[in-house]
Formats: sequence, structure tokens, C-alpha cells
Amino acid sequence: MRMLKTHRAFRSGILSLWSWLALSSGAWAQAPATPIPRLTPLFPFQNPPFPPANGNGSQSNPQGSARVVGQVSNSVGQPVVGAQVQLEGTENPNEPIQTDERGAFELNQAQPGRRLLTVWHPDYESAQQEIVLQAGLTTPVDVVLQVPIRPQPRRRLGILGVGGLEQTQLLGQRLTLEVVRLGLIPDGETVVPLDNRRIQPILRKVGWPIYELFEWDRRKPEAVAQFFDYLGLEAIVIARVDVLTRPASPTELSLRSRSRLELWRFDEQGNLVVQVLAEASRDQVERSNLNAAELAQLYQIQVTQMAQEVGSRWQDNHPLAQYLEPADGEAPPPRSRLDTTVELRIPADPATPAPP
Repeated sequence: MRMLKTHRAFRSGILSLWSWLALSSGAWAQAPATPIPRLTPLFPFQNPPFPPANGNGSQSNPQGSARVVGQVSNSVGQPVVGAQVQLEGTENPNEPIQTDERGAFELNQAQPGRRLLTVWHPDYESAQQEIVLQAGLTTPVDVVLQVPIRPQPRRRLGILGVGGLEQTQLLGQRLTLEVVRLGLIPDGETVVPLDNRRIQPILRKVGWPIYELFEWDRRKPEAVAQFFDYLGLEAIVIARVDVLTRPASPTELSLRSRSRLELWRFDEQGNLVVQVLAEASRDQVERSNLNAAELAQLYQIQVTQMAQEVGSRWQDNHPLAQYLEPADGEAPPPRSRLDTTVELRIPADPATPAPP
């Protein structure tokens, strides 16, 4: 009897479900359709990014040809306007196109395959690069033009910080700043404080990194002569700093540094001559728990002190006087206002009790 009641209840439930679905489907059929909202694009294109497609959905180039779009800029990222662009295999090889005000260019109907792209401008070195083109596809190209590096008359005196390690490289640059700030080498028209970052194109052309080009024990006269020609240098002062950090006791460090100024020049016979202008050293003991920033600043202070020591010795007999004397009727260059003095106060160790 109980099973019969259960069966009748189940059948009644099924009929009720079918009735509800039928009513619901009728209501859905009579209800008006709700339109789907269309979203506005966040970044609408002002102009179509690509040329319109033809009937078969491909670019407007003829079938079997390729397309090149490019950007020409200089080493600091500025667009190069009016650069001449020529692609090997184009129909009019004697009529190169020019970059627009944004440094952009476009080449249509190019032949597929490996092609040589040549870009030149009167203010830059010409550039060539090989690109691979495929039929029916657009190939993007970025071209960077370098400032021309040409020999100049040797009329100037350069100063450059050199180091084989990052720490000594930075300290060598610091020594050059101190030498200029103290007036040991006046900051005038004939003196060029060289920035290690800006001379990288010249170093690539010469073929040596800076710490190997001016290596004391293994000199390279031909490469140094090229470096002088490209920068128009009569001579160069190399600022070199060596450091040695070692434990002095379980709780102390010994900080030792040596600064050296070298004059690199060529004599009348064309021989490379290297002369030590000045040397100074410092040695001090500090606590062993210094962090890297405190250690670096302590060495910078030593470099400042050594530069001041060299300046006091150069007051009477300046070894660079022949390069620094102004010409007849020319006023001496003013003293640099660059101030690079560093003062560091290292806080006492909290574990150390204060004196009574």
C-alpha cells in the first residue's frame, strides 16, 4: 500500500513538472527579446592600423609580395626624420623612400626572401641589416642609427676614471670629479671630463673595453691612438683607484685604498708614453659590521682626502701646466663649482655602551 502511494506521488510530481515547463515556455515565447548591450572599445583606433583587406581577406599587396613597416631612431630613442631607406629587390632601387616626422617608413610590393635593408642619413652612420620577408605578410623593422665617429684634430686633454671592478670603476669616476672640483684640471674648453657611459660607441669601434684599453702592464698603442683620434685628445689623465678590504680583528676591518693619476700621451716619435703624475694612499680601521653603503661612502671619503693631498702638492709644480696654459689673450677657465664632498657619520653600535 505504501509503495502504491509513493508511485502516485511520483507520477503527480512528474505531471506538475511538465505543466510548469509548458507554462514557462509559453511565457518565454510571448516575452519580447532583450537586446544585448554593445560595449564601446576602451582604446578606439583613430585610423585603421592596417590597410583595408581585399576580397579574400589578405592585405592590399599583390599576391606573392611582402610588406615592410619600420621605425628609424637614434641611440637615445629620438626619431630620425628624412632618413633614406632602400630595400634590396625593390622595383625602383634608385628611388629610396624617406622616413616621416615620426621616423617611420613603409615598403610595399617587396620580394619575399632574405633582403638587405640599408638606411642612411647625413648626420649619422649608415646602417644595414638583413631581414626575412614572407609573401602576404608584414614584417616590422626597428633601425637605430649611431652618431658618426670620425677622427678629429688632437687639441684637447681628457680625464677618465678607470677600474677593473664596478666598485673601483665608480671610485675612479669619483676621483675625476674631485680633480675637476679642486681645480687640478680646470673645467675649460680644452679639457674633456669623459663619461664612461657615453664613450661606449667609441670603445666598440676601437674594439676594447675601457679597463683593458688603458691597462698599465699591457699597453695597446694602436688602439689608444684610435681612441685619441676619435675624441680629439692630445693626452688623457687616467684616474685609477685600488681598494683592499680585509679583517683587522674579529670585530674590525682594515680599509686600504690607493689613488693614482696617470698621464697617457704620444711623444714626437709617435711612441706611447705613460707617466705617473701623483699617488696617494689611505688606511683606516673600522668596525666589521658595516653595510655595503657605509663601506662605499668610507672609500669615497678616502678618495676625496687623497685628491686634496695631491692638490696641495701641485700648488707649486703642476705637471699638466703645458696642457692647461691659456692661449695668448684667452682668459683662464673659471674654477668648477661642482661640490662632491661626502661626509659620513657612522652611528655607534647599539650593543656598545655609551661612555660615562
